[in-house]
Amino acid sequence: MPDPVRMCLRCHRITDAPVLIQEVHSAGGPGWNVYACPDCAPHYPPAPDPLEELEAARRHRRTPPT
Repeated sequence: MPDPVRMCLRCHRITDAPVLIQEVHSAGGPGWNVYACPDCAPHYPPAPDPLEELEAARRHRRTPPT
Protein backbone atom coordinates (compact mmCIF):
# COMPACT_ATOMS: atom_id res chain seq x y z
CA MET A 1 0.00 0.00 0.00
CA PRO A 2 1.43 3.44 -0.89
CA ASP A 3 2.23 6.02 1.78
CA PRO A 4 -0.52 8.59 2.42
CA VAL A 5 -0.18 11.86 0.53
CA ARG A 6 -2.03 14.91 1.81
CA MET A 7 -2.04 18.67 1.33
CA CYS A 8 -0.85 20.84 4.21
CA LEU A 9 -3.51 23.21 5.50
CA ARG A 10 -1.00 25.99 6.20
CA CYS A 11 1.45 26.02 3.28
CA HIS A 12 -0.73 24.09 0.77
CA ARG A 13 2.16 21.85 -0.24
CA ILE A 14 1.70 18.14 -0.82
CA THR A 15 3.41 16.04 1.85
CA ASP A 16 4.04 12.33 2.10
CA ALA A 17 4.47 12.67 5.89
CA PRO A 18 1.13 14.23 6.92
CA VAL A 19 0.47 15.11 10.56
CA LEU A 20 -3.15 14.96 11.71
CA ILE A 21 -3.98 18.35 13.26
CA GLN A 22 -7.77 18.25 13.46
CA GLU A 23 -10.75 15.95 13.11
CA VAL A 24 -13.82 17.74 11.77
CA HIS A 25 -17.09 16.14 12.83
CA SER A 26 -20.30 16.52 10.87
CA ALA A 27 -23.87 15.89 11.96
CA GLY A 28 -24.95 15.40 8.34
CA GLY A 29 -22.54 12.64 7.40
CA PRO A 30 -18.99 11.49 7.81
CA GLY A 31 -16.45 14.02 8.99
CA TRP A 32 -12.95 14.51 7.66
CA ASN A 33 -9.39 14.92 8.83
CA VAL A 34 -7.19 17.98 8.38
CA TYR A 35 -3.44 17.57 7.93
CA ALA A 36 -0.28 19.66 8.01
CA CYS A 37 3.25 18.93 6.88
CA PRO A 38 5.83 18.22 9.60
CA ASP A 39 7.24 21.77 9.29
CA CYS A 40 3.85 23.47 9.75
CA ALA A 41 2.33 21.11 12.33
CA PRO A 42 3.96 22.86 15.34
CA HIS A 43 2.00 26.03 14.44
CA TYR A 44 -1.24 24.30 15.48
CA PRO A 45 -2.28 23.59 19.06
CA PRO A 46 -2.48 19.95 20.11
CA ALA A 47 -5.84 18.31 19.54
CA PRO A 48 -7.98 18.09 22.66
CA ASP A 49 -8.38 14.67 24.26
CA PRO A 50 -12.02 13.62 23.73
CA LEU A 51 -12.04 11.67 27.00
CA GLU A 52 -10.90 14.76 28.93
CA GLU A 53 -13.62 16.83 27.25
CA LEU A 54 -16.28 14.26 28.21
CA GLU A 55 -15.04 14.20 31.79
CA ALA A 56 -15.13 18.01 31.99
CA ALA A 57 -18.69 18.03 30.63
CA ARG A 58 -19.71 15.38 33.19
CA ARG A 59 -18.20 17.41 36.04
CA HIS A 60 -19.94 20.56 34.77
CA ARG A 61 -23.34 18.85 34.82
CA ARG A 62 -22.78 17.66 38.38
CA THR A 63 -21.76 21.09 39.69
CA PRO A 64 -24.77 22.83 41.27
CA PRO A 65 -25.43 26.40 40.10
CA THR A 66 -24.25 29.14 42.45
